[in-house]
Amino acid sequence: MSSTKVDYAVTSGNVQVIGCSNGNPSTGQEDTENPENKLDKHDRTKCYWWNPRMDSESLEQQFHESNGRLVRGSIHEAVIFWTFFFLLYSVYFFSLAGSSTIDQWLPGALWSITLALIYLTVYFIPSCKSYKHRPLLHQNIVLSITLLAPLILTSLTSAYYVSVVISAVGSYLFASQVILCIYLLLPVHTPIVLIVTVGHSVIFEVLVSLGTTMVGGASDDAAGVAFRILYHFLIHTIGWCLTIRIRTIDCDIFWKVCRMTRSEQAKCRETSFKNLMIKSVMPLSIADEIFSNENENENEENQEQNTDDGRLFRSFIMKQMDDVSILYADIVGFTQMSSNKTAAELVGLLNDLFGRFDQLCEITGCEKISTLGDCYYCVAGCPQPRPDHAICCVEMGLGMIEAIKDFCLANNTSVNMRVGVHTGRVMCGIIGTKRYKFDVFSNDVSLANGMEQYGVPGRIHVTEATLKCLQDRFVVEDSNLSERSEPFEEKAGKTYFIVSPATEATTDGVTSSQAETVTGNGTTTSDGHLAPDRNSATPHVTSAAAAGESKDAASVPPSPKPTPVIGRASAGDGSPAPGRYSTASTRSNGGGGASSYKQQNNPNDLKQDQLMEYLGQCVTPLTRPGPGILTRIRDDDDQKFLDTIKDEKMFKDSYRYYSDINPVSMNFKDPFLEQSYKVLGDEVEHETGAVPTHSKRTHFIQDSATVLLLTVSLFVACFLQMTSGDDKPSAWVTILVIVVIIHIVVILYLFQTRHSPPPPRVKERGRSVDRKNPQPIDIDVTVWSFWCRQMIGVIFLITPSLVLLSFISCSPLPLAPPCNSFLLLASLVILICCSFTELDCWIRFALATTLTIVFISIYYAMKSCGTGGLCSGDKRPSSKSFEYVVVFLLLLLFVAFIGRCFELRNRLLFQCKYQILKSDGYMAREKRRVETLLQNFIPPHVRRDMKDQNVYSKTHRKVGVIFGTIVNFNELYDEDYAGGMEFIRILSELISDFDDLLDQPEFNLIDKVKTIGTTMMMASGLNIDNERSEEEARSHLKQLMGFCISMQDVVDSFNKDLLNFQLVLRIGFNHGEVTAGVIGTTKRLYDIWGDTVNTASRMDSTGVPGRVQVSEESKKVLELDYNFQHIGAKIVKGKGRMETYLLVRDDEDSRVIIPNPCANYEPF
Repeated sequence: MSSTKVDYAVTSGNVQVIGCSNGNPSTGQEDTENPENKLDKHDRTKCYWWNPRMDSESLEQQFHESNGRLVRGSIHEAVIFWTFFFLLYSVYFFSLAGSSTIDQWLPGALWSITLALIYLTVYFIPSCKSYKHRPLLHQNIVLSITLLAPLILTSLTSAYYVSVVISAVGSYLFASQVILCIYLLLPVHTPIVLIVTVGHSVIFEVLVSLGTTMVGGASDDAAGVAFRILYHFLIHTIGWCLTIRIRTIDCDIFWKVCRMTRSEQAKCRETSFKNLMIKSVMPLSIADEIFSNENENENEENQEQNTDDGRLFRSFIMKQMDDVSILYADIVGFTQMSSNKTAAELVGLLNDLFGRFDQLCEITGCEKISTLGDCYYCVAGCPQPRPDHAICCVEMGLGMIEAIKDFCLANNTSVNMRVGVHTGRVMCGIIGTKRYKFDVFSNDVSLANGMEQYGVPGRIHVTEATLKCLQDRFVVEDSNLSERSEPFEEKAGKTYFIVSPATEATTDGVTSSQAETVTGNGTTTSDGHLAPDRNSATPHVTSAAAAGESKDAASVPPSPKPTPVIGRASAGDGSPAPGRYSTASTRSNGGGGASSYKQQNNPNDLKQDQLMEYLGQCVTPLTRPGPGILTRIRDDDDQKFLDTIKDEKMFKDSYRYYSDINPVSMNFKDPFLEQSYKVLGDEVEHETGAVPTHSKRTHFIQDSATVLLLTVSLFVACFLQMTSGDDKPSAWVTILVIVVIIHIVVILYLFQTRHSPPPPRVKERGRSVDRKNPQPIDIDVTVWSFWCRQMIGVIFLITPSLVLLSFISCSPLPLAPPCNSFLLLASLVILICCSFTELDCWIRFALATTLTIVFISIYYAMKSCGTGGLCSGDKRPSSKSFEYVVVFLLLLLFVAFIGRCFELRNRLLFQCKYQILKSDGYMAREKRRVETLLQNFIPPHVRRDMKDQNVYSKTHRKVGVIFGTIVNFNELYDEDYAGGMEFIRILSELISDFDDLLDQPEFNLIDKVKTIGTTMMMASGLNIDNERSEEEARSHLKQLMGFCISMQDVVDSFNKDLLNFQLVLRIGFNHGEVTAGVIGTTKRLYDIWGDTVNTASRMDSTGVPGRVQVSEESKKVLELDYNFQHIGAKIVKGKGRMETYLLVRDDEDSRVIIPNPCANYEPF
């Protein structure tokens, strides 16, 4: 099946769930995406370059509240950094005590210790109870101001006393770190942040000038002023890029958390709804086995193995169960009732009645298997065992008898129920691969069918095996089976009728005084009430094909009248009366002493309504007519959206990141998630279908462009300070041009390939990589891999250092450049590492460490170069020169702090996207599975037609119908060998071979209707565009006859693998008008009815083993294409004498049916 893209809380393509979007729930094909859902994939960030924010006030307010946890975490780490910063500086100042005057170290030492203590206090402020009740945004503003105000004050103070307490380099680097902290941590709009930081820079430079003048220092020349301006420009450029990027990522994280929470909600709803849908067609345990087999098959496809794995059989879902009760119920008088009603009216009545029975299955805990004509078939104790299985079936039978009485009153008709129950061993599961249904097989199932056939209308006919399981809860009487069928009595043994209050009066000559009554305490009763209500397990609502003899199926689709809700009758005190069932219909409490009946509300009504809507039209809060969730968001109704998610545990826990991320290594604690991050990174965007406005690729290109701008600016700064007027700049300009060209070429290439496919997906758990057919290397894909991006980022960040180092020379210069300029430029190179936010934090830290070591080494090396060399004029004592080591060490830690901020956010963003992908992938996968499963019960074209209605019926004028029966399977079947399991496996394999024929293009107009024991029912012409076209009718009938021939060929081929046994296929063929419909309320089945179906069934039952028997009408249509043999007139039930024909194949003479051995046969 084609891949499916899924959007948050809703789905796209062929996936549809509660809260789902689009279109057509009926098909397994990809549908056109709903525009609303496509909008959902866009981030809700207003991408103003100057002020990223959410695009509505409600979202913006919630963003500040939720994102406050991330901001507070960053503030806490900043507090830790600055505490260490001032503690280390205090150690440095105290180290000067022996070599400096007290006024040069004591003020700085005391102030550093004071600030360190202040920040220790700030770190514990959020723990105060009086502080916690404040809104998180207000808490963060207070914390950030408390953190930044002393820093700003200290920075400006150091500017005024530059070179007095700390060096000019230390003062400028401290101011740079303060500015970057303001950009990162001040939780206000970016224009305000820009005003604060620019104001700080202006005041800082003014104070530097005043301080320099105060101590009698010389003023800078024009080049010096330009250098300082350029220095601040570079710092603000880095800070601006950082604040825009971190706010963009924070907004993206918030929206992804919203989507992730919404996806998780949808996943929970989808799981619940999936279970409801599955229960509507088969037991959950069987469906789980089907899905488990699908997973195994998918795993095998991804493993390195040969095409032929040596398996003899397909996956086979069947298990043997003991202590299962089987109920067959037949409507007595249905044929007579149908004689004066139209087909549509009859099927409408069937839908009404079977709808009541479906509700009874829910109440009594029985498992519906199937309907076959006017026969209803269910079990208890299967597939989930339960000790009260027999009681459930008897209660079901009593309820059916009560329900049909209400049905007769409501519809002014006269029919009755004949019910048979038997308890024994069954094999339950599915056979075939298409239109498979949950079914039960065994000789005990056939016996239960016989119990119904030889029962009495209005009575429940049970075997002695069932009676033993009833725990003496019911009054019983001898059924006198020998009077009706002695042969069957020999097979079934002694049988009984259940006596209930409804049958106390004389029934078929048997009175209540003749009943044998046994109770649990040994006393005799005559009321025959059922056992009191008990806590029964939730029944599995299922749909399957009935095993047993074919019955007439005259009639047609359901009428759109509402189906009554079935409940238990009131016992007078408001409690349910045991064993009494009624329908909320036309029963009155007057006349005949009838009890008063009260309509019961079924607790599953809402879910069943959802199921009906799904099978017909999916109507949910997100897909009902009117504005959808995103339209409402864009109409300032985001608060409703936020109200549904903000109290969810996932929404609150998403920002508690250290539960999933190691706080030291910054790696995911889950190794698989870590591997996925390294391989996919933000490429998970490609999987979720999100618009990559803020994807890693876009950010990577922006970072590369930023580094290029900073490199050019750095070159200008170097040129201003590190060259003399007599030098020729051609060499440095050449270097710059080469660097710029390389940068531009790489950036353009990255921009051009930004939409290339993601790298190969990480190996999934439990799956191995296919090495047999390795994929060719695509450079456009490889360049965006994690490690390739890291390598490109490192190269980009190395170029500024190369520009700086190219200006360094140990040879004497006419004018020795100031050492401070070199150290400030070196610090800028290190700070530029912060601007490449897409680089891994550890790689960035390692690069910054390397550059720091290089620059510090150059500083100390150049001091010894002699006069005229770089830093040769630095006459600071060694004790004060140690300050540069402290300054650059703190600068390195500051780079690590910024790296952690971005690494945490990048990983948190990836985790949110990965969780969305995981949830949506789960929904898509489960939805595809359910879609595939439901297609086995209701064909896609039928579900399309059901889109606007809960009931479905359609009359088709010319439909071909065939019944194909394995006539001698009972001769092969033997329960003494492995309980008969291996024989059922053989039957499943053969039916699966038949199913595989339907995949062939030449049989595209053929639908499998159902499997009935060893009989398959197929039809053609149920899904053609022009039913009135004689040519199309002839075409699909010809195709159906070709299918019959292929079925015979399949049996011939299959028999070659059997030992000493030949299965024989008999086929009946007819065509004409049929009515297709879906019957039932909670367990809906697609079926076809009509005289054409009945005649096709008779063509099979009266046919010749190994041949295809057709009616005269069908022979006339197909005689131009096929040869037929007239075999004379036959007496057909319900039709009288009919002329019939046998298909004569071209190779008919060579097809010989070999008699099978009858004695001492060993099949295995």
